[in-house]
Order: sequence, then C-alpha cells, then structure tokens
Amino acid sequence: MVANFRPPIEHQGLNARGAAGDGRGNGSGLGHPDIELTIVLEESHRTIPLLPSSRWKRPIARVVVLQDPLAELLPIIDSSRSENVVLASLSSVCVLDAAALLETAAGTGSRIVKLSVAKTPIETYAARRETIVSLLKSLLERRTDSKPLRESLFTDGLLPSMDLIEEVPGEVLFQNDLMEYHKNNLWVIGNCATDEYRRVLSRLPELADKSAESHIAEKACVRNSWLASGVEVEGEVEDSIIFANVHIRRNTRVFRSIIMNGNRIGTGGEIQNTLVLPFSVELSHAAPNIGDDCSIGSKSSIMKNADFPDQIRDGLTVVGMNAEIPAGLRIEAGACIGPGVPASLLRKMKLVKKGTSVFKQVDSEAEMREGVGKGRR
Repeated sequence: MVANFRPPIEHQGLNARGAAGDGRGNGSGLGHPDIELTIVLEESHRTIPLLPSSRWKRPIARVVVLQDPLAELLPIIDSSRSENVVLASLSSVCVLDAAALLETAAGTGSRIVKLSVAKTPIETYAARRETIVSLLKSLLERRTDSKPLRESLFTDGLLPSMDLIEEVPGEVLFQNDLMEYHKNNLWVIGNCATDEYRRVLSRLPELADKSAESHIAEKACVRNSWLASGVEVEGEVEDSIIFANVHIRRNTRVFRSIIMNGNRIGTGGEIQNTLVLPFSVELSHAAPNIGDDCSIGSKSSIMKNADFPDQIRDGLTVVGMNAEIPAGLRIEAGACIGPGVPASLLRKMKLVKKGTSVFKQVDSEAEMREGVGKGRR
C-alpha cells in the first residue's frame, strides 16, 4: 500500500494510495475522511478487485492493474501532489489510528520508517515522496530480472533501506500467517457481542445496502456460524465462517472452517479445520470447484505441514486460491493444496497425505509423486 501525505496542518490534504494489494479510500480509507486510496495490482491478480468492489456502500478505492508494477508505480507516486508516502503490503492487515498514521508519515524527514502495531513490526513503511521516488529509480536501475512487486519493492528495496521502527496505535488482524488468519476469523464467532469486536467493526467502511440474500435449505443446518451475502447452504455448517457467494450442497458438512468467496462445494463431502481461499474462476453455475464426496482436513490433529511448518500447523489444512478439487479426493490434516492447482493433477491421486503439499507447477510426474509423498516447496 502506498499512501501520499501533505503537511500535517490539521491533517489536511491526505492522499493515500495502495500498492501491492491493500487499501481503503475515496474519502473513507483507514477511517479518515481525507484519505484516498488506489489499489495497485499485478496483472496476474486482476480478479482480486472483483471481491471488494461491490462490498462497501461507497467505493473504497480506485483499482489499477499494472503489467510492470515496479516501473509503472513510479509515475503514480512521482505525479502526486503530496509530500509524504506510506507503502504497505497485504502480508499485514491492520486497523490503524488514522491521525497517528498521518503524524508518523509527516514526521519521517529524510528517513524510511518501518511501522509497528501492538509492538509487532508490519510490512508498512513511511517516507517522504522524493525518498520513495529515488528508491524506485534506484531499484529499476539495478533490476536484472522480473520479480513480483512485493519481493522487488518490499524485500529488495524498503527493508534494507529502513532507518528505524516506530509504533502506531491500532490492531493487527492478520500478519502473514495462515494460522492467525484462520484463528482470528473463528474468534468472531465467540466474541461478536464484545466491546473489542464492536470497536474493530465500527472503524470499517459501511457495507452496501443491497447484498444478495443467503439461503438455508429446509433440511440444512447452520450452528454457531457466520454467513455472508449470497451464500447457499443445503448441508451442515458448524463453528465456521462462510464468505460471500459460497454454495454448500446437500449432505456436506463444514466444521470449524473458513470458506472464502466464490467456492462451490459438491454433495456428500466433509471439510474440517480447513482454510479454503477464494475461488474466482468462471465455471458453469452448477459446477463445483470442490467436487462431490471430498474429505478435507481432520477434526482433531496436531500435524504440521512439511513445507510451511510455521504457517500451517495444529492440523490446519489449506486449499489455495482457485484450486480445483476433484470428486472423491481425500486431503488429510496439515496438507496444502497450492493456488491454481487443477483437478486434472489431483485426479491422479486418491489421497493427499497429512503434512504434504501439492503445487501447480511440477517438472515431471515423478516430482509430483515426491511432492505428495514427502511435501515439497
């Protein structure tokens, strides 16, 4: 996220721009009326803006899709009339105190300042606009190959150039940790009546008035769960968070899981202690991306993933964005199905063993078998 700031006289003239994936704006960003945000995405992520674009009552941000993000980001920042800049990545999702953020950004001087929230350093940096422009020009001059924006800007540029870390009041909702994301979503179920929950909710943009209705079939059952708009449940959901436009067909049970936007789950399956990331690929209305009679995850396990033991542990199973799970597949606890894995690859297997990973790009069938049997990065 890139945010550009003018001098902090009564905090006027803030112009916040988001790069590498996050932001709120057009007058409502970060809860401050003077913040405008632009979400800057790489070409490969152009489907992501469809998820939040109609969620809020007012437009939250302008979305720009770039083919060469590092090079095309430079004129976006250089042409700004603001004097100070904040850059942030979606590796951290926070609710920040907007006034304190303005003061920090305006007080950076010639330094690049990394921000910290709740004594936790986050992938967010503040600096003067000319400092960031100079850094981007230097990165472009030294560039020898094409890298994702997060790696080229944050890992190769901002982190080694940082001068100090400063604390900003706020709350960390997600910090580059799938376990934390799963846990914090489930936290909502048991804490929706608390002051802490209401405090976080009050600082988010107002939702749109017109949202698709959710439907729970006559013989379906939903217990202790949250359903977003456009959800259809014909099976059973318990202790789970179901994001928008998810369909759960008959005789399928979802327990203690997070099912994110757009997933369609077939009949007769079971999903337990699992994080299913969004599905945005166009399929026919009736076609599920998680097929009939699938078994994913385990109700009770302490298994860690062999490739990502810090990210995927305590029995959590992860299905990546736009992955297609064929009918009848069994995925054990601690397994990870990478983003975009096609059903044709998984159809060759009947079982993804506990703690292992399957990824879309494999060099050979032998490598695929090794990846499933041992887990491979």
